Amino acid sequence: MHKHIIGKNGTLSWGTLTFDSPLLADLQLPFFDIQAPLPGAKLAIIAGMHPNEVDAMEAALRLKDHFARHLLRGSVSILPVLNMPGLFEHAEFVCPVDGKNLNFLSPGDLQGSFSQVLIHHVLHEWAKEADVFIDLHGGDLREDVAKFVMCQMTGDRDFDQHTRALAHQFDADSIVEFAAEQTNNRGRATNELPRLGRHAVMAEGGANGVFDPECIAFHFDGVANIAQFLGLTEERAAVSKQRRNIVVSNFDKVEAPISARLYLDVAAGDPVIAGQRLGRLKDLYGNPQGELLAPHHGLVLMVVNHPIINQGEWLISLAPLPASTL
Repeated sequence: MHKHIIGKNGTLSWGTLTFDSPLLADLQLPFFDIQAPLPGAKLAIIAGMHPNEVDAMEAALRLKDHFARHLLRGSVSILPVLNMPGLFEHAEFVCPVDGKNLNFLSPGDLQGSFSQVLIHHVLHEWAKEADVFIDLHGGDLREDVAKFVMCQMTGDRDFDQHTRALAHQFDADSIVEFAAEQTNNRGRATNELPRLGRHAVMAEGGANGVFDPECIAFHFDGVANIAQFLGLTEERAAVSKQRRNIVVSNFDKVEAPISARLYLDVAAGDPVIAGQRLGRLKDLYGNPQGELLAPHHGLVLMVVNHPIINQGEWLISLAPLPASTL
């Protein structure tokens, strides 16, 4: 790994990050580093794993200015656009070099393809010394995503309490605390790093690859609150909790049973009851082809809101909830 400094302003420096791997020889990632004069925790923040998730990337840019002004202890390192090969191609979900989704490749593989090697270097080289790894996401071109946070429990009481406290610094519709024994929905940095003894949280919020000031603030405030919680900045004006911050342990994927036109009845953030219609399916001639039904009571965390869908496509993320919380 090599950092090529382009500019410096007080405690803030910026430039390009490169890696020694031959597969990554042409990759240059923009980075920001903020180093405070006093010792303290190290934060590593990434965004742009999916390069249309612009609210997360904008929050990362604003955070470097925030920390340049207010960081008193420790350090903050930021990669505002991880999926550089996909940035100007507006690539949805995947890295165009190898067609893989960077979000499900952790902890990486040095013997794998471009995306697997990149994730390995980011997690185990660039962020190796980070006390907390923060992954910001939300709202690709065909998605509407509720404001929610994910964190992984390990079974270690003290470790999990700290991870939980970090996740709860965000004002979220929901907080997904993946149980220690959870095996599905794996492959994210926020799943894999805690299993290696490293704290990580992942925030989701945004829609359709467009700026939403409320979603930008959701990401910004959550990370700023984590820094304050860790003692890296002075106490800032409290961000009042406006959302329900419902804690769930996982979520299920509702997939498209056929290729069709989709007419959604729900949106991200909606509570639903078991058997409730989530959407209607029609063929290319407009003829009814069936309905999507909620498999259980739950909270809608994500919907694909484009009306043309493919069989097997992940359409809705539905977090299970007891009826008493609806």
